Order: sequence, then structure tokens, then C-alpha cells
Amino acid sequence: MAQKKIKRASTRTARERKRILKRAETRFAERAWQERLAWLRRPRLHTAMFEKVVRDEEIIGQGGAIITNDDPAQKVEAVAKEIGWSDWRLDIFSQVVVAYRRSPTIENYVRVRRLFPEVEIQVARFSGLDSLFVLESDFKKQGVDPDLVAAALEDADEPATDALCLHLLECLIARSKLPKTGPGHIAKRRSAISDATVNYLISTMLESFDWHEETFRIPASLVVLIRHQLCGLKPDLHEEYLLREKRHNVALLAAQQLKAGERLSINKLVAITGIPRSTAARWLADQEFQQWLEVGRKWAADGLFRPFLADRCPIKNNVRDTWRG
Repeated sequence: MAQKKIKRASTRTARERKRILKRAETRFAERAWQERLAWLRRPRLHTAMFEKVVRDEEIIGQGGAIITNDDPAQKVEAVAKEIGWSDWRLDIFSQVVVAYRRSPTIENYVRVRRLFPEVEIQVARFSGLDSLFVLESDFKKQGVDPDLVAAALEDADEPATDALCLHLLECLIARSKLPKTGPGHIAKRRSAISDATVNYLISTMLESFDWHEETFRIPASLVVLIRHQLCGLKPDLHEEYLLREKRHNVALLAAQQLKAGERLSINKLVAITGIPRSTAARWLADQEFQQWLEVGRKWAADGLFRPFLADRCPIKNNVRDTWRG
């Protein structure tokens, strides 16, 4: 009878714990959603009008005159009033944002964002169709279809961007298959698409998305293209992550093979995993490996390992095949 009461109390406690976690998860999701909405509602300021005001003031300060029907100063004042900026804060923003326009370094960009987190600014430098008309012949020489470029850049159209990215990936594939030796191989490689061209078009596509204020879905082909250009399939940090994960898994699984209080020796680790002795010695000397080994011992003592874990994670085959490091 007492055992049944304890079991019922334990069940109620588990249910209450689940309800608490569910409520906390709901509150967290709601807060994250509200933060995202606030982030999306930030005013996005086109910075050209701020630079025009500063330039007009510089011209007047040098004794010149401004003849125009358009008064950018009124637009700037209207924007500042809508945001709720004082004259002093508007003056500071104008200074730092014009500095960024004239020298668009990451330092100047971060200065604007940190001083004025309540707004977003236009950052496009290359987007637009003007450059396409000038560079059309260069694109054609490298096998890039100018019509695809125009369609992708004009309205940040996702299907057009997807088509251009697939086209660029095919150009890169064709380049990778060009001969590296033999008659005419240099001319062939020079006529192939260059990384400079691909990277430039990636930048213009991203700027085109930023220029338009709609919500877009980034095509997967653009992600693949950027990944190929930035780091490839085996970036060093990801390889380091895989290596550490392997060590953690080996430590946890090896802990299951040890008796209470048994010391894990080099020979024992080699026998369990099939890795070379030098690797076993290096791992056993690693402090992080020892920490995970102790975690595994505790989990094993508390019965937290599932009985089928060892069958689903064959240590010896997995580690022997990829024991690198």
C-alpha cells in the first residue's frame, strides 16, 4: 500500500514537473516572438538623404549655393521626429552614418549599430542593374548568363536567385573538371568563371534581399553556393567538433565497460575501441576526455545508459574507421 502511494506521488510530481516545463517553454517562445517582432519593426533608414544634407551644409559652408526643389533636410527632420530623436541625437546619427557611407568599413558600421540599436540602415554597395550593363561582356566570357543576373538582382526574386545560383554552381563544376596540364589548359582555365565573379554576385544577391523590405526565403542553392565559397564541406572547426564528439562518445561508452573503481588503461582503451596506442595515450592524457569518462562512470552507476546504446553505437568499428586525432 505504501509503495502504491509513493508511486502515485512520484507520478504526480513528474506530471507537475512537465507542466512547469511546458509553461516555461511557452513563456520563452512568446518572449522570443515578441523580441523578433520588435526587431522587425525597427525603422530601416536609407542613408543617402542624410549624406545629402551633410553635403549641402558643406557646400553652403564653403560659400556655395544649393539649387533644388527637393529639401532632404525636411525629410531627415520628419524621420527624426517619427523615431523620437532629439536634435542632438539626430546630429550624432548624421555624423556616424555619413562616415559609414563615405568609408563603409565594418568598424564604421558597428559604430552606427551600437550607438543606434533602435534603427537599421541601408548597407547595399554593389546591388543594382547599372553594373550589369557595364560588366555584361565579362559575365558572358566566363559563361554567366546576364539575363539570369538581371532577373535575380532586379526584385530579389527567389526563383530567379535560385536559378542564378544553380547556374553559378554548374559553372564552378565545369571549372573543376578543366584540365590542369596539356595544350591550351591555361587559356581554358582563364576563360572559366572566377571566384571573384562568384563572390561579387553572391554579395549583390544578398544586398538585393536587404534593399527590399519584404520578407524573403533564402534559396537553398544560395546557401550551398556560399558554403562552397567560404569553407567547403570540411571546415576546420567542424572537423574539430566531430573529433571532440567522437572523444566524448568513446569516453561515455568506454565507461560502460569498466567495473566500479576500475582504472582505464591504454591497453584497455585500445581493446575497447581498436584505436592505435598513440591515440589512446593522447586521449587518456586529455583532461576533457577524463571529465567525460567520469560523467560516463556516474551515468553507468545511476543506470542512465539505455541497454541498447552499445548495440546502436558500435565503438570499435566506428572509432577504428575514423580514429583520426
